[in-house]
Amino acid sequence: MTEAPLSDHDEAQVQAAVAAVETADGLVPREAFPALQSDALRAVVARRLAALGRVLLIREHHGTKGFTSGYEDGVAERLAAEGIGVLPPVDRAVLVLVLLRTVAAPRARGVHGAATWLTDGPGTSVEELYANPYFTYEQLRPAVRRLKARRLLREGFHRTLLPGPALLRLTDAQSNRLWEDLVLVTRPDSMNARAIRRRRQEQPHPGRRPGPLRETAP
Repeated sequence: MTEAPLSDHDEAQVQAAVAAVETADGLVPREAFPALQSDALRAVVARRLAALGRVLLIREHHGTKGFTSGYEDGVAERLAAEGIGVLPPVDRAVLVLVLLRTVAAPRARGVHGAATWLTDGPGTSVEELYANPYFTYEQLRPAVRRLKARRLLREGFHRTLLPGPALLRLTDAQSNRLWEDLVLVTRPDSMNARAIRRRRQEQPHPGRRPGPLRETAP
């Protein structure tokens, strides 16, 4: 279906909104761009993103709703299958530990109740991560720097480590899969973990070969 041409003004508004959600370090408020306020123009923004393999996402943080963008699930899976954008093993292990310490564990204790990966605390630190025998300082510090550069981690008060705004770009399916990955890492022999592995083997994602999964706990 061919998209009806927009006026020069509307085209400029759409392009500005697309650029904003693609590059903003966090959420873009609806009020910031006319193309996000208008249902018709917002639909055009979504179609422009879809043509790039991206999706328009609405998220909430600190009680404020806004927009961002992320990879469509099938596109993300194909890129991962080709090794594009995949984190090195040490970086993945560091990110998992930070998420366990700052999101999963506090949520289990009832401290962090929001349905988001972003939290303002309690954070963790390089020193706490170093207590895990899986890492050396020579591995840990560069991994933390790389994760900060990707905005998967950010600094909180007193230089604590917290999840970064890039996690807002996960679709619901990608976020659910990350939660499942944490279950596989922390409770690999649980009934829930076995059910996750069985479902993934029976319903492999696009671009991923079916077969037994290999999880390595950090």
